[in-house]
Amino acid sequence: MKLSMHIIEHWIQRYHPVSTIVSNDLTIAGIRLFSYEKTPDRNYLYIGRTSDFVKRSQVQEVLLVHREDVISLRTQELEDVFDTIMDAFVFYQQWEQNMLSAFRADNPEQTIIDACADIFGPMFFTDNSLQITAFSRQYPKGSVNKNWDDFWDLGALSVDSLVHMQNGTYLEKLPQKWNCEIFYEKYADHYPYSMMISQENVEHELTGQLVIISQTSFEIYQKHLAFILKQALCLIAGHEKKTMQGSIIQNLFRDFLMGKRLDSTGFETFIRIKGWKPDQFCIVALLKKQPVFWKTSGYHLQALCAYFPELIFCESPDSAKDEIVCCIPVSETSTDFSDNRNQTVFPPSFLDIVSKLNFRCFCSYSFSGITHIYIQYLQARSASDRNVENYYFCALSDLVSLHKSNEVRCHAIHPALAKIQLYDQIHHTDFYHILYIYLECERDRVLTAQKLFVHKNTLVYRLKKITTLFCLDLDSVYEREYLMVSYLCAKQ
Repeated sequence: MKLSMHIIEHWIQRYHPVSTIVSNDLTIAGIRLFSYEKTPDRNYLYIGRTSDFVKRSQVQEVLLVHREDVISLRTQELEDVFDTIMDAFVFYQQWEQNMLSAFRADNPEQTIIDACADIFGPMFFTDNSLQITAFSRQYPKGSVNKNWDDFWDLGALSVDSLVHMQNGTYLEKLPQKWNCEIFYEKYADHYPYSMMISQENVEHELTGQLVIISQTSFEIYQKHLAFILKQALCLIAGHEKKTMQGSIIQNLFRDFLMGKRLDSTGFETFIRIKGWKPDQFCIVALLKKQPVFWKTSGYHLQALCAYFPELIFCESPDSAKDEIVCCIPVSETSTDFSDNRNQTVFPPSFLDIVSKLNFRCFCSYSFSGITHIYIQYLQARSASDRNVENYYFCALSDLVSLHKSNEVRCHAIHPALAKIQLYDQIHHTDFYHILYIYLECERDRVLTAQKLFVHKNTLVYRLKKITTLFCLDLDSVYEREYLMVSYLCAKQ
């Protein structure tokens, strides 16, 4: 779970923080010690003494810096502050896990409310019929107000309470959908401040409202934490018990595979629920059961979901019962040449478990972000149709095919070219052009060196560096043809 500076500020109140906070997002993935020798990562909170950030400073304080936000603490106990903030990440990570796994409980809304006992004040959940199905049970009758007593006695507002509040803000907002709506309810005695969070199903239909009430106005950090509540509520509404329809994230993934909901709303919902970074690299893999006489992979789908909760699995949208499609977050790496044409690192033991379950894994290329999932599924399907486990070995066929769409052909271009161009931009090299001339000259080093106006030994050194950095096998005829066609297509 990512935190915000406001959440951090609240957690370290015992240090009496002095803050300058301009951001309003959950963007902090972790904490690191500040060092001038390392380039700061915008996703981390940096801690250090004032003299670490400002040379020759005589001020004895600890600073917390994240992007443009700064928190100053009048203490010299750097390690103590560091440990305290680490405790915050552990606490909220566990809290988020409890929230997002609540759908497994008999009364998931009650599970969510119970887990929030130390974070928020009184809470209650009402369905569309105004029935109270869950509320904070640590507040007994007489401790809140008349409405709360009704929850204990009737499981709903009494007629008298409804009449009393019929002109209030609560009943006016109840039929509408809200992400995190904060309002003042003058008809609610003692607890006039309210925060309303809507529960929506996969069709974005309103299925209930979670309401948090307070005697004082809500703080910014509480609103930030409410976004996790929203995710958990939507997971509950999207989860179909005793079926294989799966959670809201599986339904979203399945829609992407069928070319549906390919818009910013669908992508943002997916990223928010999974907690991925927008630029997270991922692969779409098609798992095909071997031998083919297996009629269904339903049990295996459940087992894989339980074993790899960080991945997304669903049944094939093409009605193939022996197939499972999964979205795999991967990390890019720069390794020496190997069979891994994508230069990616799979989650530990994934390929081993898939093999033990007698599945063949047909993989797409890896791309940054999830906006390419539909094309990646087509790539994995293409690999399966041609009986090759990596799309690399059939990408050239798609690239030259007259029957493929421009979008499919564009994504079939050799992935090394984009990486070489990016490397050139960062390091001010000319590897992209060098490789093209070398291929155009059919690997004639003398002719290539003449065209590039460089010494032959210099060319040999640069070619070796290119092949090492980008895992290219220029001795392979297929590799050379694929690269050359990719160059030509990239120019169009």
